[in-house]
Amino acid sequence: MDNLIHIPARKKAPVTRTQVVKISADAYNALVDIYNESSLSMCALVSTIVLQSVNNIVFDKEE
Repeated sequence: MDNLIHIPARKKAPVTRTQVVKISADAYNALVDIYNESSLSMCALVSTIVLQSVNNIVFDKEE
């Protein structure tokens, strides 16, 4: 295992304001477990997780 997060690639335009994103119930419950151990707000926590994990993502592009 390479410890990287493999996801399919696609394009979406970046935004300049806060966006709402829906996640699965399982993902939300995992987030709540992390939130309950953290002093960060839910928004700050999710932002931190995403920004720190971005370098561990491999985009699997179809050829």
